[in-house]
Amino acid sequence: MKKSTLRCLILTCLFELALCGWNTYIDKDKKWSDARDYCRKHYTDLSSISNQEEDDNLQQHYHIRGWIGLRNDGHGWKWLGGQNASFFNWLDAEDEPIHETGCVLHSARGWRAKDCGETRRFYCFQNNPVVVKESKTWEEAMEQCRMQHKGLVSLPSEAALTETLKTNQDAQTDHVWTGLRYLAGDWLWVSGENASYQPWSPTETPHCPAWTHHCGALSLNGRHLESWDCADKLNFICDTKTTSSP
Repeated sequence: MKKSTLRCLILTCLFELALCGWNTYIDKDKKWSDARDYCRKHYTDLSSISNQEEDDNLQQHYHIRGWIGLRNDGHGWKWLGGQNASFFNWLDAEDEPIHETGCVLHSARGWRAKDCGETRRFYCFQNNPVVVKESKTWEEAMEQCRMQHKGLVSLPSEAALTETLKTNQDAQTDHVWTGLRYLAGDWLWVSGENASYQPWSPTETPHCPAWTHHCGALSLNGRHLESWDCADKLNFICDTKTTSSP
């Protein structure tokens, strides 16, 4: 029963993306895929928008057209990480491009579907991680983050790792839980973030970890990830939910 509940909770978290932290406008012309790679290297990812309030917030602070993290590859409109889009703000609602392929250009007037190969300026967002100085199991930590913040932190880039380490100087344990979980033979960020960047310990390549060590913990001293016993109790890192800009 407990295992079934855990699986359900993880699947609920998986592919859940929202506008976390703050957004910034990047004054560089890039194709959508290159803009995505730039955001992941220097920030967290291309900006995502899940409701009218978040869209209004971006419009109020920036009045310039730019790529956001929404794309249709022929299988519907999805945010980076794989979540189906449920909120849209097309420039012309009557011409909603349901069947088109393309990427979304955000503007103050509304969204436009464009060829992903066009070079445009773009929006990146940066997570705001916060350390929770309570010792909990991985599952307990994930549940608390979801109730009070956003979710256990993802580290999809070196920039995200560096930012997260800055916030954890006051942690009371040498390791802290992250949102990394071993599922179906692979390590995944439960938020749905791209998992190609995983800074494992140089001595560890956890392709087949022990069945108890299916959770990812960040070593604050070693600045790397380690597979860890999910039942151990550690401090943990949540991504905060905010709609403010820097």
